[in-house]
Amino acid sequence: MKARIILLVCAALLCGAMVARAAEWDLDAMSLEELYRVREAVDERIDALEASEGRVYVAGSYLIGRDIPAGDYVLVEEENAVFASVIVREGVTEDSGLVAHHLINRQAAVRFAEGKWLTLTEARAYPLSLAPKVEDGRADEGGYVVGTTLPAGAYTVQLVDRAPLSSYSIYDGVLGSGEQLLKFEVIREATDINLNPGEYLELSGCRLAPKD
Repeated sequence: MKARIILLVCAALLCGAMVARAAEWDLDAMSLEELYRVREAVDERIDALEASEGRVYVAGSYLIGRDIPAGDYVLVEEENAVFASVIVREGVTEDSGLVAHHLINRQAAVRFAEGKWLTLTEARAYPLSLAPKVEDGRADEGGYVVGTTLPAGAYTVQLVDRAPLSSYSIYDGVLGSGEQLLKFEVIREATDINLNPGEYLELSGCRLAPKD
């Protein structure tokens, strides 16, 4: 049986309906050069769909810009993780320049720059648009992007029982973005804060609840 490929090509919107045209190609009848062009077109379409729809990246090593798009990601530690972390280096070898090393306490938001090597341990990387979101304003330890994964507004930072130290940090951007620390506070009782869109909040030994 001859190998065949059927491609659906989206045409223009016509009277509010999407029209699709099917083109059937006989691969056995195509030259090597024609097959290369088909493969290139398919690869480009896959890349475009992955970039637009996003995907979740499991623990492993990636070249940013080739294996994983550059951009902002939320890193979520795996269940039963012991030492969840992310390491970014200038090159693939361990002796290449270290760009960043972050431990992941439940979750963290990080910006990945193109051309760097990324090693993700015991965690998954979600493109910011696909990251888990806090809908009710109640958040546990971890890092949150205000206005994206956590609504902006007035909150109360609450102590966690048996935590040796409770603190929160507010930055003007996610980790790896050239962020500046706006506020750091060790708390010994419930504390009210206001969070603005674009800020990045880290909670350690405490949790967040909407202000009454």
